[in-house]
Amino acid sequence: MEDINKNIVALGVNSFFTDFATEMILPLLPLFLERFLHATKSDIGMIEGFAELGVAMLIAFSGFLSDKLGHRKMLTIIGYGFSNLIKPLAYFASSALMVGMVRVGDRFGKGVRTAPRDALISAFTPSHRSGFVFGFHKMMDSAGAIAGSLTAFLCLQFYGESETTFRFVFALSFVPGVLAVLILIVFVSDVRAEPIPFRSFRPFALSKEFYMLVAFQVAFSLVAMNYSFMVLKSGDNGLALMMIPLAYTLYNATQSFFAIPIGKIADRVGKPLMLSLIYTIFGLSAWIMTWQTPMSAWIAFGSYGVFAAGFNALAKAIISDTTPKALKASAYGIYYGCVGIATFISLAMAGYIWDHYDAQVLFQGVAIGAISLAVILFFFRKILTIKIEK
Repeated sequence: MEDINKNIVALGVNSFFTDFATEMILPLLPLFLERFLHATKSDIGMIEGFAELGVAMLIAFSGFLSDKLGHRKMLTIIGYGFSNLIKPLAYFASSALMVGMVRVGDRFGKGVRTAPRDALISAFTPSHRSGFVFGFHKMMDSAGAIAGSLTAFLCLQFYGESETTFRFVFALSFVPGVLAVLILIVFVSDVRAEPIPFRSFRPFALSKEFYMLVAFQVAFSLVAMNYSFMVLKSGDNGLALMMIPLAYTLYNATQSFFAIPIGKIADRVGKPLMLSLIYTIFGLSAWIMTWQTPMSAWIAFGSYGVFAAGFNALAKAIISDTTPKALKASAYGIYYGCVGIATFISLAMAGYIWDHYDAQVLFQGVAIGAISLAVILFFFRKILTIKIEK
């Protein structure tokens, strides 16, 4: 492992335990909603959509607030603390609405923490290594996700596929969640930035390269869908319920394995070029899911993990390279806010299309849209490669 700032390592370990807690729940949640709470695909799409919309709005506000205060760590602790305390409450859920409230609450915490945390990471990162550093953080994030989804699989394996087992896993997520918050409090230093008044911020203070990146990521998010529909489609493809958390573990394992290599390659060949390849990989993952066999689900989860290893990590690295130090949290907030609104629309539409048309139509359309955007980004890649002084 290359020499890396100790604060980035601590933030990575914090993300490891947070995702350990989160990914114990996520691969089970769509199945829990469908099997035990009898939710429709539209219900699940709306729950995920509102969760993403909530996180988007809060990230934007949190980013502005962090730059306003000139502090990063305080908001990061509040966000991680809230998220890790509310997730285990899924144990008590008796309706899709209650699950939705827990899911939105979890994303509320993510919304508060994400922009100041990314600004913290950026503050400890030289621009020529931003791809590697954000790749490292993604790797730690994904390693925790492997541990969480594998724990969910083992619980189903040993305790059965009952509703009681699902609820036990939800409650158990409290343990790694608490560890995550303690690591953040004890081992991560704050970084002070010059506070800026809200009234002094103007949209043109951010570069055109930043806004081009946001435009591409928003367009992509409008045609994509998230993990929940991959989980549900794998069941339709014939993958046994007990094996779905294991397939989800494969997805997280490929994220962890490819996160640093993708970041390193992107630092050499260009992050926008690598991002266009990531779009292509997502499109192929969606298309493979249309093959409707258990093996296609395994292959698609593996390639989906490669996509997830690079999608946000590369975008965050580009933002780190193209945004002034005093506006980094605001820039991350705007980015996540815009992408979150697009994701809300996408997930709501995905659930509707699945319920009223067919899963095949949904996944084929997503594949065509993603690959088309990959080609467009390839030809526009050079206009996203500006670097400024941090």
